[in-house]
Amino acid sequence: MPNEDVEFHDAIKEVFRKYPEAQGKYALSSLALENRIGVDFDKEVAVSRVEGRKIITEFKDRKSVIRMQLCLKWNFDYTECLMWEEAPE
Repeated sequence: MPNEDVEFHDAIKEVFRKYPEAQGKYALSSLALENRIGVDFDKEVAVSRVEGRKIITEFKDRKSVIRMQLCLKWNFDYTECLMWEEAPE
C-alpha cells in the first residue's frame, strides 16, 4: 500500500469497489520508472509489444509513431495517450 497520496488512493479504491467488473481490466499505474529515466510525455510516447511472456516497451518520438495503435494508458483526464500497443495486422 502506498504511503503517499493516501486520500487519492482511497478514492481510487472506492471507484473499484463501486465498479467491481473493472478490477480485472484496469489498474492504477505509477509513472515512477518513466520519471526516473526522464520520459517527456509531451514529446514521447511508450509503444509496447508482447514477445512470449514479456511486454517490451520503448519510448519513441510522438511524431515518428505512424502505425495503427491501440491506447493502453491515458493521462488523468483522457486528453493524451501515454502508452500504445501496435494493433495486430
